[in-house]
Amino acid sequence: MKKLGFIVAPLLFLLYIVGETYLKLKGSSICASEQASEPTGCELAGALLNFDAIYLNYLGIFAALSILLLGLLSYKKIVPEILFFVVLISSLFFETILLAYQYFVSPAMCTFCMGIYAFLATILLLSSRKYFLMVIPAVLALITALSFLAIPVAQSFVQKDGTYLLQSESCPHCKKVKDYMKENNIEYTKINIEEIEAQHFATFLNFKSIPILITKEGSNVSIINGDKNIIESYENITGEITIEESVSIDTAFDVVEEEGCGFASLKTIATEAESDCTKK
Repeated sequence: MKKLGFIVAPLLFLLYIVGETYLKLKGSSICASEQASEPTGCELAGALLNFDAIYLNYLGIFAALSILLLGLLSYKKIVPEILFFVVLISSLFFETILLAYQYFVSPAMCTFCMGIYAFLATILLLSSRKYFLMVIPAVLALITALSFLAIPVAQSFVQKDGTYLLQSESCPHCKKVKDYMKENNIEYTKINIEEIEAQHFATFLNFKSIPILITKEGSNVSIINGDKNIIESYENITGEITIEESVSIDTAFDVVEEEGCGFASLKTIATEAESDCTKK
């Protein structure tokens, strides 16, 4: 059993990562999708990194090789076993964070990543049940901590043509726009600014207040910020940013001072709904 955990399983683990790395360099992957038009879990996982995903494979090869060498040396009583477990458990924690983050963010999981995690957990179980049982609470704590964070999810709010309003139920400026749209029978879909993805979208456009109106017609998207601008846009007064299919932004328009509720502190909006929330 000890030889299986210290040598055989680490060797198979190394071959697993080397095999996937070879496939990736050849333009393939264990995660290859049956439908080429759909992104695979591995591709979605790679998109979460701030560097090329192949370097993570190289890091995995280095970690697997280290685990194998330390396992072999510790099995031969050349180095203390503790070095083997330090590297193994560190790798398991590292992969726990990557995999848990991917679970909360990505709509599809990386098959290769789950294979790595299964290998690491199996090696630890075969080499030491005591350490395996000790690591379980730490792994659960890491996953729980990540679940508490407001992590943006890779999903699309604006999926089809229509009108969308980024708003908050407690924002009086949003209520003014919603009342206007109700009176004029204008159909729209509400997007709550409490959603972390909606906040990131607004911040990316350098908007500091809501409401924000998004209108999608085919490849053309118009974005208007502020209750006055939104209402005026329906009365044929310009005051919008137009984003074409090429993602160019037309800034040649008359800028009207925006009016809306700042969303930097949602608790303030929620508790002081009737206050002057135009203050930045």
